[in-house]
Amino acid sequence: MSFKHAAPLLVLTLASTCALAQQTGTMVGRTPGSAAANNGLSAVRVIPPPPTCAPPGGISAGANSGPLLPEMVFSRMELLCLRHSDGRFEELPKATGGLLSPDGRELAYWNSERHELHLLSVANGGDTVIDSLPDLTPKEMFWSAKGRALVYPVNNANPLRYRVLDLDSGMRSIVERGLTRIVGAPDPQHLLGVGQNGVERISVSDGKHEVLAAVEFPGGAQYSPSGALLGILVPGPGGREAVDDDTPDCTGGTFALLVQKTDTRQLREIPFPDGFDSVLDFDFSPGDDALVITFGREGCDYPGEVARIYIASFPNLAFTPLSPADRLSVQAHWSPDGKTIVYSDYTGNDLPLIAVDAHTGKTTRLTSPGPNGPDTFISWR
Repeated sequence: MSFKHAAPLLVLTLASTCALAQQTGTMVGRTPGSAAANNGLSAVRVIPPPPTCAPPGGISAGANSGPLLPEMVFSRMELLCLRHSDGRFEELPKATGGLLSPDGRELAYWNSERHELHLLSVANGGDTVIDSLPDLTPKEMFWSAKGRALVYPVNNANPLRYRVLDLDSGMRSIVERGLTRIVGAPDPQHLLGVGQNGVERISVSDGKHEVLAAVEFPGGAQYSPSGALLGILVPGPGGREAVDDDTPDCTGGTFALLVQKTDTRQLREIPFPDGFDSVLDFDFSPGDDALVITFGREGCDYPGEVARIYIASFPNLAFTPLSPADRLSVQAHWSPDGKTIVYSDYTGNDLPLIAVDAHTGKTTRLTSPGPNGPDTFISWR
């Protein structure tokens, strides 16, 4: 059995889906009712207005609407947007290729011409150079889930090395990744990586690699908020035998989800609801008592023909559908208080963010991107 592994969706980036500006044409005739071929019809090019964070009706149209949520940062095409707790919207300063901190207050980005790493304050726009690599602009970067550390490669050759820059202490450390692919940093003292035969935790202080879970070909891993649980994506049941190496395959394979108790190292596989064979994304609840999981089926175009979000409650893993069966719903995230789940609706041409009350199931549309979607959740602030 051969599998193709897509990169995990565990790294927060601001590179949202971009689309070419849509252009429409209006046919203008000089003689009503005359034949189109002979009446001098001309095509008038209509250029849509540039995208904004404001909803239809203006910047305050969404004020005091929807559930009471913390300030939420999301992306829309090339924009970085903030939804305030009262429903107002604001456009935030941005930088190409920037990476927003988990608390949504700082943006780290590279100046590719000067090879400088900058830290931009979202609140006041203050911009500070915090590192420089004369001959390299890294293509990947991570914020630590806890603390204020940035992790990024410092060279292009083997052995590949990563710098861990702790912004609170000012400490700079170098870690060799070996054969492990770095997928995150739970805190400034550790890196999380996946290799061919397992998930590893790497100590920043001495570079020691510790195997957390011996699983074949893991596609990604993510800790729960408390660190008591570890979610691991592994090749799923939908993978199929390739006819030959030259046969095109656009599917990218499928993934299943394992959950490990970090104290006992016990692994538990999450079953699939009927009609699904792949896990597209997942997120632990703030209290570690549940998961939101997007289930899909093997396909070529993201998110495929079906994509539905479920809540899986521990310890019995009872499944509760969260999103409608006839919609394409993906990328679910818990609110900090665990009362609301926000996700992206990929159905049709208007791809908004939706909020769902985790207890009542009440659904509220949070954004209206129109042709400028999809709106993609970045972080709470």
